[in-house]
Amino acid sequence: MTTTLTAPSVRLPAGRSRREPTKIAILSTYPPRRCGISCFTSHLYRGFVEVAPDLDVSVCAVDREGFRYGSEVTAVLDQEDAASHRKTAAALAVAGVEAVLVEHEFGIYGGPDGSWITSFTAELSAAGVPYLVTLHTVPAKPSRRQASVLQCLCRDAAAVTVFSPTAQQLAAAAGIRAERFVTVPHGAPEALRSPDRERSGRSVRREVAEALAELAGATVVSTFGLISPNKGLETAIAAVADLVGDLPDLHYVIAGATHPEIVRRHGEGYRRTLGELIDDLGVGDHIRFLDFFLTDAEVSALLACSTAFLTPYRSQDQIGSGALTFALAAGCPVVSASFFYAEDMLATGGGLLAEPGDAAAYTAALRRMLTEPGHLPRAARAARTAGADLVWPLIARQTADVIQNAVVRHDRLAVLEARPPAGVPSQR
Repeated sequence: MTTTLTAPSVRLPAGRSRREPTKIAILSTYPPRRCGISCFTSHLYRGFVEVAPDLDVSVCAVDREGFRYGSEVTAVLDQEDAASHRKTAAALAVAGVEAVLVEHEFGIYGGPDGSWITSFTAELSAAGVPYLVTLHTVPAKPSRRQASVLQCLCRDAAAVTVFSPTAQQLAAAAGIRAERFVTVPHGAPEALRSPDRERSGRSVRREVAEALAELAGATVVSTFGLISPNKGLETAIAAVADLVGDLPDLHYVIAGATHPEIVRRHGEGYRRTLGELIDDLGVGDHIRFLDFFLTDAEVSALLACSTAFLTPYRSQDQIGSGALTFALAAGCPVVSASFFYAEDMLATGGGLLAEPGDAAAYTAALRRMLTEPGHLPRAARAARTAGADLVWPLIARQTADVIQNAVVRHDRLAVLEARPPAGVPSQR
């Protein structure tokens, strides 16, 4: 697919030259740490490099394990150290960073409900450095402390980006106020739109390639991503078990390693319970695990051989899903639990919804998708249309424009505040 990109529609104030890229930092978890926000930030960073020459981008990695990073990571915030949140912000200001984009999820910052992030942003504000926030989670019913953290974090932000209008509505309902909310969708790799089979084949691990080759010609449904109890995989497994009698060529691929935080706290107990459920239902020949953290090429290969993609998540509150976004970008119909992000993204017909945790409803939705005449191709066309505007180059450019506009407004306010009141002579 050929993507046409335009220059940012921002007017720079006197003193700032277009020849001087705006120096920004992204605060987030980052590879080799494995989590959804780490993957999101890695893609966003690469998108900036590709389409935003007006930005000089670095990463400030949120860490607690002492990972070794690439050269783009110029600062590290120690998640377990309260003082590090403030000190890291001060160091970014001293380094000349002109804006910071904070990727927010409660679990990746220190303190109760990640409350230490507010000392980081307070230090930035004190140093005169604007910051922006991307909200990856907005609970429909936040605890008092969660609401307080989000209110404090967003109140002084130059802009707050969310993935869908529903997320903004939830934020407003929770009393979260910001100078400016902006909807910027979640992105997906451009290669999903038109995968290079030969190149991606060379980039796929032998175990993954062999597993997918064995399923050639079958009806394949799939799920990928880090495995944890909130993914609701039991619901999808039960649905497949209910359908294999009528669809004997139906196979379900569950791809992904267990979430590192789950392994750290509970080991592989959840994965074992899934195996026991599969044995109890007698569908071991129809369900396959690929215990890998998939590369983009492997995700592309999985989606290319999938008839439908499953997101049976437990919580209705979820306001983003990289996996669901990737499926739409690949033109793969989705059968999803009815969470907020899925409702927004599938509204144009790219998939079907079922109540979270309702195995019978999920079975009915999956049966309809796979067996109702004409439904599958219609959903595939709608998915591909919905995914057309979700490729990372477009999303990175939109985000870059939001950042540039925020910096411009901040600069203009600084100029106005520095001017003496009318009638008061300048001290120069």
